[in-house]
Amino acid sequence: MTATGLSIKAATLWLPPDKKGPAEGELTEADFERIGVSELYVAPDDIAPPQMAVLAAESVLEKSGVEPNSVGSLVHAFSYHQGFDMWSPAHYIAHQAGIIDGLPVNVQQCCNGGAVALQIAAKWLAATPETSTVLVTSADRFAAPGFDRWLTDDDAVYSDSATAVLLGRTGEGEDFLHLRALEMATDSSWEGQLRGSAEFSSVPLGHGAPMSLRPANQEFRESGAAAEMVKLAVPKVHDLVRRALRTAGIESDDLSSIALPRLSRTMREGMFKPLLGELIGPDHRYLECDTGSLGAGDHLANLVALEESLEPGQYGMVIQGTAGYTFSCSVVQAPEK
Repeated sequence: MTATGLSIKAATLWLPPDKKGPAEGELTEADFERIGVSELYVAPDDIAPPQMAVLAAESVLEKSGVEPNSVGSLVHAFSYHQGFDMWSPAHYIAHQAGIIDGLPVNVQQCCNGGAVALQIAAKWLAATPETSTVLVTSADRFAAPGFDRWLTDDDAVYSDSATAVLLGRTGEGEDFLHLRALEMATDSSWEGQLRGSAEFSSVPLGHGAPMSLRPANQEFRESGAAAEMVKLAVPKVHDLVRRALRTAGIESDDLSSIALPRLSRTMREGMFKPLLGELIGPDHRYLECDTGSLGAGDHLANLVALEESLEPGQYGMVIQGTAGYTFSCSVVQAPEK
C-alpha cells in the first residue's frame, strides 16, 4: 500500500494504573525468563474494553484538536470479549466519543487487528477525498474466568490496554508521525494453528474456561506444521519488509528503531530478531517493552513507542504477526521540526 501523503495526527496508549504478577507458585523462574516480564497491567473490574477505548479516543481527539463529528469513520480492533456477546463496540465508542455520523467498523484479527484497522483507515482516506480523518482504536481486557492472562497462551502473556490513532492527510494540521508504508503478507493455509483438531463449538467458551491456546499450539508443533510454517515464513516476511522499505523510499540502514510483536522474550529473541537480522543486519536498535502482549493493540502501541524513540526526520518500523497467518509492516517517519 502506498502511504505517501498520510500521517498520524495523534496517538495514545492507555494502560491501567495497576500491575499484578501471577499467583504465587503459578510460574517458575524458567517461565519468567522465557516470558520476559513479571507483572502485567490489569484493568479494574468496573471498566469494559470499549470504555477504555473511549478514554483513548477522547485523549487523541483532544490532542489533535479535531472535532469528533468531522471524523469520517471509526475502526475498532479487538481480540477478546467486549462486554456483550452480540453487539457492535465500534458504534458504542463512536457514540461516546461524539462521532455521530462517521461509519463505525469492527475488526477482529487477534494481534494484527490494529494494523488491519490502520490499513482500512488508510484505504478509506484514499477512497473518500471528502474525508479528512479516520480514528482507529483498540481495546482488550483479558479477564478471568474466560481468560488466564498468564497461562492461556504459551507464546505470550497479556496486559489490558486501549489505544487510539487518528489518521489524516499530511500537512492538514499537526503531524505526529508520517505513515510512509503499511504492507501486509498472508498465508491462510496455517489458519489451523489456534484451533487444532477440536470440533467447532456452538457457544462462547464452549471448549472450556479459561480458554487455552496451548493444546492447539502443541498439536501444531508436534505435527511438524510449526517448523514448516517458520521455514516458509522467512522469505514471505523478507519480501514484506523489502516492499515496505521500497514503498517508503528508504534503505534498511535508514531505520533508526524497530518495534517487534509484544510476544514472549523467546519469540522476540529466538524468532523475530534473527529473521529480520538475516535481511537487514543484526545491528539495528530494537525497542523493548514491559507490557507483554496487548492483543489487537500491539501494532498501534508500538507506533506510540516509536514516536517517543525517534528524533526529527528519523525512520522507524513496526513488524507484527498473527495466527492465521498474516504479517504486517509499517514504516513511519518523525516530522522534521
